[in-house]
Amino acid sequence: MDSLISSIGLQIRLLRKSKNLSQEELAFKAGMHPTYIGQVERGEKNLTISSLHQITTALEINLTDFFSVIETNHKHKENLPYQFIKELLQDVNIHEQKKLYEIIKQIVDLKKS
Repeated sequence: MDSLISSIGLQIRLLRKSKNLSQEELAFKAGMHPTYIGQVERGEKNLTISSLHQITTALEINLTDFFSVIETNHKHKENLPYQFIKELLQDVNIHEQKKLYEIIKQIVDLKKS
């Protein structure tokens, strides 16, 4: 998976969540299929500039601002916290991973309530 495509997908997901939109809501606002939005967010689709423009317009961010964040993260290869967690989990057995998942899930659920 291309790291730039992954960075773009992740940024779309973060922006969508920051606006409290579901993938379905974003897809509707952008005039796209929800499955496509999911594939883009997971870095499975190499989207066109036109498609990206539709998505960023729906997210109410201009392309210049969107790419400035992407370029900064891509250029400096900044890892987000979940990426550090993913790296740490590679050295932990599956039983321990499941325990850690439950702990993280409980914390996220507490935050939601």
